[in-house]
Amino acid sequence: MTNRIDIEKNNFKKDQNEEEGIYSEIPKKYSMKSEFRKQFKENLLLAFTILSVIIGVIIGFILRKYTTLTPVQKQYSVFMGEIFLRMLKFLILPLISSSLICGIASLGSANKAANVASKALFYYMSTTFLAVLLGLFLVITIKPGVNNKSKIMNSINQDFLSDRKISPFDTILDLIRNLFPDNLIQMSFVQYESKILPKYKSPLINSSNNFNSTKELDYWYPVPSQRQGINVLGLVMFCLVFGFTISKMEKYGQLLLELFEAINEASIKIISYVMLFSPIGICSLICGSILNMDDPKIVFEKISLYVLTVLLGLIIHGCIILPGIYLIVTKRNIFFFAKNMIEAFLIAIATSSSNATLPVTFKCIEFKNKIPKSISRFVLPVGATINMDGTALYEAIAAIFIAQINNLHLTFVDYMVTSFTATLASIGAAGVPSAGLVTMVIVLSALNLPQTQISLIYAVDWFLDRFRTLVNVWGDSIGAGIVSHLCEEDSQEIKNLEEREDSFSRNLSLIERKRLEKELEESRISRITHVNEGFRLEEHHVNETSL
Repeated sequence: MTNRIDIEKNNFKKDQNEEEGIYSEIPKKYSMKSEFRKQFKENLLLAFTILSVIIGVIIGFILRKYTTLTPVQKQYSVFMGEIFLRMLKFLILPLISSSLICGIASLGSANKAANVASKALFYYMSTTFLAVLLGLFLVITIKPGVNNKSKIMNSINQDFLSDRKISPFDTILDLIRNLFPDNLIQMSFVQYESKILPKYKSPLINSSNNFNSTKELDYWYPVPSQRQGINVLGLVMFCLVFGFTISKMEKYGQLLLELFEAINEASIKIISYVMLFSPIGICSLICGSILNMDDPKIVFEKISLYVLTVLLGLIIHGCIILPGIYLIVTKRNIFFFAKNMIEAFLIAIATSSSNATLPVTFKCIEFKNKIPKSISRFVLPVGATINMDGTALYEAIAAIFIAQINNLHLTFVDYMVTSFTATLASIGAAGVPSAGLVTMVIVLSALNLPQTQISLIYAVDWFLDRFRTLVNVWGDSIGAGIVSHLCEEDSQEIKNLEEREDSFSRNLSLIERKRLEKELEESRISRITHVNEGFRLEEHHVNETSL
């Protein structure tokens, strides 16, 4: 009798938990074999991705050594990687927009949103400035532009970007203009960029009434122009305002929030399908990069010290400074955090694009490192736009490297200008391959250095760009972890709510089935009761008639 009562009590508690949506089964005891299968299944794609990088390097060097491929044939080798990259870029717009809107709206009050935003922006600016200072310290100490100066100067391409004369002030104005786009649709595929055109003086008439046809430059003036690519700054601004607005709405705001949450979940689901193609795409991208590079022996012989300086700076910043900040602030295991980001690191190296890596970064941060979605959905998209530690460090080193080649003696003010413009240029750099090379023009213009000498570092930019992107993604990820820790009270509350909602969704079908069974049972009992009542009334009527 006692056992039966206990069973009934347990069943009652189980049903009660199911109704609340938080029921969890008793943990099962897994054998070592089943646990191994589970781990193997979860890390199978990661293993194939690592293997694809190795295979891509091997195939690339074999084809480079034993075949003579035409430029067109080399382009064919990267075709599968191009398709993979296009699929990732295709998801940038729906993922960033839905993530930011949901992230801001889910924070609820303006105080919580301001708290998260202020901590994230302080982290972004401080780490970027630290990266610039580290780059300046290394390039001043190592002096890569002093050695092999004759070999380096002979390799300058005087036509490289020779007509590009843009000032840092024009770049600041372009950043502000892109923050406030004038067309929502156009923002999705182009961004504003000032184009600098020359203005020549009017031709003069000499004493013989003849025109002087010689053009004399008067000044340069900016004109409105556009360049291809998503205006990420404008997109971020619009989504932040839109998300904050719908958080203040009640009925319709909730409907819009559910819509964007559905878009976000659908985007993440599509990412999981796209990632199945990642081993083939990464192998193709790595192989194509090796086939298309210049002779590495000649290139590295000329600027090997510059390459080593940049790599040393990226290693120090990525392996010492950023983990040190994370360890001091959170006092948590950085190795476990980094292990969960390996998949995003590989995609960053393969694609050289922070934006293309963003979908995978979301997956690693939310599902492996368990950062609340309300934090990651704000920190990661904004970080992929303005937090470019690797790019800032690279631009500082490259600018001083070119100054050393030209025997330019820089003052303390010049170094401060370099720090400011490198930080600004990294914020304005798009999260696409080799974007830092384009924004280098800003830093060189600030120091009055010849922009044609960018061709010095162009030959190795494809190689360094991959490691810059890796540091950029790593910095964004650590930022999400730090902001989550600093807002731990709010983020833990939101995380518990998210887990409760996920648990409720998993058990929803079971609950509805039980409720349906209960309703059917009640309906069946009601019908039986109704029939019995009808039978009794009929029997009573017959008895009265007989009497």
